[in-house]
Order: sequence, then C-alpha cells, then structure tokens
Amino acid sequence: MARDLTLLESLRRSSGRVNRVELLREYLSEKGVRPTLDDIQRAVNAFNEVWISTVTPVPGSKSLLESLKGMGASIGVLFIGVESGERAPTEVLRSASLSGLVDVSLYSGSEGWLESLRRLLSALQGDPPDVFVTGVAERALVSSQLGLRPIFLGRRESIKRVSRASGFGELLRVLRDLSRGSVTGGRRHS
Repeated sequence: MARDLTLLESLRRSSGRVNRVELLREYLSEKGVRPTLDDIQRAVNAFNEVWISTVTPVPGSKSLLESLKGMGASIGVLFIGVESGERAPTEVLRSASLSGLVDVSLYSGSEGWLESLRRLLSALQGDPPDVFVTGVAERALVSSQLGLRPIFLGRRESIKRVSRASGFGELLRVLRDLSRGSVTGGRRHS
C-alpha cells in the first residue's frame, strides 16, 4: 500500500499542487475504505507529529552543513511531503540537532514543491542561490527553469545536463569548485 500511495503522490506532486488529505481519500476509496476527511486529517497530523519527533539526519549531513556554513553559504531546506500542522519546520531541524546550520526552512505544503521552492528562494537573504541539490531527477531538471544549477545527489546515473555527486564528500568538492568559479567539479552529463 505505501509504495502505491507514494507513487500516486509522486505523480501528483510532479504535476504541481497536491492535497494530501484528498489524495489519501481517493486512494482509500479505491481500496473500498471510506473514512471521513476529518479522520484522514487527524491521521495525517499524527503522522507528521511522529515524523517531526523522530527524524534523524543522514550520516554525514551535519558535517556537510557545517562545512558549507564555513564557506559562507546560505542554506535553505524544503521539506517535501510533510504538511505543516502545528509545528514549525525549525522544530524538525532542532529535533535532528541541525539548528543554526540552516538559514531558512519551509514545508512544501499543498501548493506543490516548485511554488514552495520559489518561496524558499525569496526567503533566503542576500544574493539568490545558484545551486539546488536534490535526489530527485525531475526536480533537478525543473529547478534549472528557476535559474539554478542543479546537482543530482545519488549513486545512479543522472540525467543529461545535470551535475551529479554520489555522496556528501563529492558534493562538497563540487560546491567548493563552483565557489571558486570552476565548472569541472563532479560528474557532468551533457
């Protein structure tokens, strides 16, 4: 069930806006289960509360963020797939012991990740960022439409015209090269 729902949500998110409660209602109806919208909303809120309280950073992410802050980077994090509920996104960072390493954090909400990314970019202080790091190939491609240089973070082959880093160490090297004006960092597919 979770895999089917994730695929359905992924397809909806890639096309723009998504209302998670409506999505769950549609999915459950297709399975013959018809809870009320209030019941679904309570379940989504409960999931978000547990997720926020138990999230743990990927090993190496804290040292990566510390290195980036040491380079003077402004860092924004967009939490995709989590509704805001009652708790601020800064609570997720605090729960994961990453407070102070991220300048701006937002939930994507129902507006869709691209609109949320635009909000995140406008919330960052100073010069607009020029790099967007993601593990989702489609988001890497679309982010270039906003004038960002996408870097695909993952071990599998990435799409053409997108730089790739297979791990945090390689990502840090790519970002250092970019900050020096070099375009040779990482593996670039063109």
